[in-house]
Amino acid sequence: MLRYDYKGRIKILMYEDIRLKDYVVVTGFPGFGWTGYLATKYIVDSLKMTRIGIILPRYLPEHTTISDYGIVMPFEIFASNKHKLCVVVNHGVPHDRERSDYARVIIEWLKNEEIRELILIGGLDKRFKVEGEAASYRWLSTSHSKTKLSAPLFEKGLYIIGPLALMLMYAEVYELPAIVLLPYADPGRPDPRAAAVAVEEISKIIGVEIDVKPLYIDAERIEKEIAEVVKYHKKLAEKARETVYM
Repeated sequence: MLRYDYKGRIKILMYEDIRLKDYVVVTGFPGFGWTGYLATKYIVDSLKMTRIGIILPRYLPEHTTISDYGIVMPFEIFASNKHKLCVVVNHGVPHDRERSDYARVIIEWLKNEEIRELILIGGLDKRFKVEGEAASYRWLSTSHSKTKLSAPLFEKGLYIIGPLALMLMYAEVYELPAIVLLPYADPGRPDPRAAAVAVEEISKIIGVEIDVKPLYIDAERIEKEIAEVVKYHKKLAEKARETVYM
């Protein structure tokens, strides 16, 4: 039975009457490297999680597709009771007119559900990586989170932007325990390697083994394809120079 939870213009529609008390909730957006989206989608597929609801904003993007569970909605809620895990998959970014409302509603909902922790996944432009740095990601947390990770903290002077920043700020306001994982990512393309880093860390946090080899294989394939394209264009440039100087 569908349950409607009205929060202003944003609605949370639940297909199952499930309480998320003490669950870990994971979400992200298609930002740098599409890291948040790739990681959340991969976790859902790997753990064969069940869609338990959707988030329905006022403005919907004009495209969809089909999946094993039916029509794919832009903002979907998945859960695994076995792992006490909930994942919000954002197939896109909310309309700029309601991004703040979208973030606020989700944080209010999770606060009322009394979740254990919210994990926000984003990508950090790899050009900000310090030369010789061994860590593959940076992180930060709200003041009410007790989670501590081994990687360096997010540096002062850098900025988190977009809906991820809104969710982090509302989490702080509503005193919700939350951490942000920011793997170094290529900002110009989907980066499965960055997504794999995020999934590996989440796997440790929730104590569930998730095989990330397919993500690394995808990363190697994409990198080889890019290398071939670069090689091809270098050859074209060399031929062009030879033609000019003949």
